[in-house]
Amino acid sequence: MRFSMLLPLLWLSVLVRANTYHVTTTGNDGASGLSLATAWATPQHGANVALAGDTVLVHAGGFPGFAAMDHSGTANAPIVFLGTGGTVSITSPCSYNNLDGINVEGVDWIVVEGFTVNDMPRTGIRTVLTDHVTIRYNSCASNFKWGILTGFAEHVIIEHNTCSGSEDEHGIYFGNSADDPIIRYNHCFDNYANGIHMNGDVSLGGDGTISNAQVYGNVIHGNGEGGGSGINCDGVVNSVFYNNLLFGPIGRRWAMTRVPKWLIRSPLCSSIL
Repeated sequence: MRFSMLLPLLWLSVLVRANTYHVTTTGNDGASGLSLATAWATPQHGANVALAGDTVLVHAGGFPGFAAMDHSGTANAPIVFLGTGGTVSITSPCSYNNLDGINVEGVDWIVVEGFTVNDMPRTGIRTVLTDHVTIRYNSCASNFKWGILTGFAEHVIIEHNTCSGSEDEHGIYFGNSADDPIIRYNHCFDNYANGIHMNGDVSLGGDGTISNAQVYGNVIHGNGEGGGSGINCDGVVNSVFYNNLLFGPIGRRWAMTRVPKWLIRSPLCSSIL
């Protein structure tokens, strides 16, 4: 009886303590962050402070990158990083590795939404060793390796992003053994290799497979100048691909490759080569 009464109280405590913090170009990381007048200066400070249920509103302007690695959200109370009020640009890589604009690592139930992340030394937005991370409505252009990269990221949702002009590899790279990804409504174009690349990569550990993937509603074109595909799959099993629009030029290869016939459930995609 005591235990059953405690659960509602715990849930209520999460609702009561959830905060909305603000980050502006004129802010101060020594302030409370709880209003525009007391806003913080950096998204990194928000990542250091925010706990389950909190939202970090990053207002229009340019900011250094950030790494969310210390705190997890929950299913009912994710931690949300939201770019709002205009273009919110990440202008330099996060200090954690000086390679990626936004890095989400080793934490769960995080949302990254509304950021423009261009010209990073490696990746625009990276999430590794995570569970239930959502990456949505971001723009990642002209990053050296990848627009969006995942590694061992379970139950990830990648939706409504634009990933273009990756100089060395792919627009979206879903990597390593992980299950239940949803990759939908993204626009991937003019990347040097693949628009979307999925690779279980058994050589890096795990079972080497990606299962129960849902890939749909994506628009993919103009990729593969260096040799690549619109959508490329390796180690993907028991997954569905449908209602994707792929059109050329697609470099020297087909729009969609390395997908066994038994894997794909119709309708597949509309392809204009």
